[in-house]
Amino acid sequence: MTALNQHLSDTASLDRALADLTRADDYTHGVLDLLYLLGLVEPGEGGFQPGGEVSAMVIASLQAHLADGVRVGLHWDDLDADGLRGVDILRAIEAARSRAVEQATPGRTVRVVQAVIKGRRGGEDVYLMQFDRHAGRYQPIGGKQDPEDASPEVALRREIMEELGLSAVPGPDVLALTPLEPPWQTREISATYGILTAYEMRFFAASEVGFPFALDDDTRWLTLAELERGMADDGRAISPVYQQGLDGGLARLDALPGVVEVR
Repeated sequence: MTALNQHLSDTASLDRALADLTRADDYTHGVLDLLYLLGLVEPGEGGFQPGGEVSAMVIASLQAHLADGVRVGLHWDDLDADGLRGVDILRAIEAARSRAVEQATPGRTVRVVQAVIKGRRGGEDVYLMQFDRHAGRYQPIGGKQDPEDASPEVALRREIMEELGLSAVPGPDVLALTPLEPPWQTREISATYGILTAYEMRFFAASEVGFPFALDDDTRWLTLAELERGMADDGRAISPVYQQGLDGGLARLDALPGVVEVR
C-alpha cells in the first residue's frame, strides 16, 4: 500500500469524483465544491465541467497522482524551497482576489510591534534595520506580538532579544521604549506569506540603549536617503513601513533623539 493510500480512506471515491464531476453523494459534492472554489470546474448541464483546457489537465494530473500513489509535490510550508513555493501560489491567488474585490476580506489578523532605533554616524542620522530574506526587504527590528506576550512592549523586547542575538531580554534598565502614537492599521498582502492580512502596527522609539549588539551584512544602519528611496546602497529593498505607518511619515523621525553613536 502506498503512503497516499494509507492516509486516504477511499482513493477510488476521489478518482470517481474527479472523473464524473457529478454530485452523486455528499463526498463528491464536497470535492466539487472545492474544485469550484479553486476555479477548476464550472456548473454545466447535469453536473460540472472543467473550466478550460488547462483546468482539465490539472484534474487529469490529480487523477494521475492518485493512480501513482503520490501527493502533489509542493512543499507548502517550506519558505526556503527551491522553485515554486506554496507562498508564491498563495500570493498569486490573494493578489487576484484583492483586485476583484474592493474591500477584500483579510485571511488573517496580526499585531506587529516595531522599534525605531536611531543612531548618529558622522553627523548623519541612521536607523537600524534587518534584512528579512523571506520578505525580501529590510525591515525595522520587531515582529509579531504572540498571544502569550503580556503587552506590545513585552513582545518588542522579546523580538529585540531574538533579532539582535542578545543573551537575555533587555529590560527597562538597559533599554527605554517610548510608544509612538497612534497605532497604524492597514490591510496588506504579507511580503513573507502572501496572504491578505489585517495589520495593527505599534511603533516604539528606543532610547538609552545600554547593551552592545553585533552588526552583519543583514543587520545594518541605513540612512534617511536610503529609507526615502526604498532601496539600500547594497541594492536590496527597504520596507516603506516608516513612511506609511508613522504619523507624519519620515519627518517624524527627525524629532527623535539619536541614541547610539555609530562608528
